[in-house]
Amino acid sequence: MENFIRKRIDIATCWATNRISAMDTLERYEDSYAIAEEFREWILHIGEKNENLKDSVLNFPKELKKLLDQKVND
Repeated sequence: MENFIRKRIDIATCWATNRISAMDTLERYEDSYAIAEEFREWILHIGEKNENLKDSVLNFPKELKKLLDQKVND
């Protein structure tokens, strides 16, 4: 997996685990559970090179990026 995608997953996973901890501390268990369910695959596979995670990361479409870059540079 590309380093950029891996970094995005790591950041999102850290955010999710910290948010779950904060929600548990505030006794907002429904919110904590919702975040845990949303990020379950990422949290369970922290540090693993799992190609299945790549499917759940949204990437900016390359064609749209090229178009936006062109408009910015004009």
